[in-house]
Amino acid sequence: MTFKHLKLLLMLILGLTLPCISTHAMEPKLATALTGEYNNFLPTGKITRFAGETLYYDISFLWFENAASAKVSFYEEHGKYFSVLEASTKGFVGFFTAYRKHYYKTEFEVIDKGRRLRPKTFLRQVTSASNTETTRHKFDYSHRLHTWKKYANEEKVDRGQDAIPTESAFHDILTSFYNIRNSVYEKMVKGKKFIIKTIPEKGHGEIFVHILSEHDQEKFRLEEERKKGDEMLLNIIVPKEIFKTETGELMVWSSKHYVPIETTVKDYILLGDLHARFTHREAH
Repeated sequence: MTFKHLKLLLMLILGLTLPCISTHAMEPKLATALTGEYNNFLPTGKITRFAGETLYYDISFLWFENAASAKVSFYEEHGKYFSVLEASTKGFVGFFTAYRKHYYKTEFEVIDKGRRLRPKTFLRQVTSASNTETTRHKFDYSHRLHTWKKYANEEKVDRGQDAIPTESAFHDILTSFYNIRNSVYEKMVKGKKFIIKTIPEKGHGEIFVHILSEHDQEKFRLEEERKKGDEMLLNIIVPKEIFKTETGELMVWSSKHYVPIETTVKDYILLGDLHARFTHREAH
């Protein structure tokens, strides 16, 4: 087998579509996990307080540790608010996946007296070598209409639209991420369950969130030999197409300050479970 053929084979085996929002990790028997706690934490309040924050994560899968990195940031510029999630492979894995990059950006409206976000636009862009796939979403609340266009490099290849339900909105992963952290959908207490309406993907348009009870969480903690702390364990089911997984299931350990510190994306196609681990937080 030539080097060229070997590279193509490895690209087939290792090629991945990194998850968004949600990239945060679960690895058993880790020595010193970061707490995900910070000064001036509030469980709810003005959601624009997240402006200037960036959370960083390392991603591992199969036998490759720290094979990719991700960061999610909240920005304010000239009175407008938006969030960006960036993820990319690196090192050996990066070489054999053409340094695949994912870029997501949501422009927000701040509503509900400053407490809640809803998306104005949502951009998803995946780049591998010289190829870029882009999907652009727009949300028109006056006409209750969601429109989207898909591009291969600069060529438009598909488009569509959906009616936005009355008194509701389609919350993408970045909108959902910050709304959850501001207790918008439910109070963040153990045992709670709630549903988030998201952008429809092949007939699936809901995110199911279950914050496990203390009893159920304890079973997972013991299995993973985790040190007992003030964490919460969330079981999240998203449309399978978002992360290209078999089940759409995520298990997320969150700090008591609502920062995801360890996450497993279950049954990623070809790769099994993906693990993302919080490394640090910056605030400006």
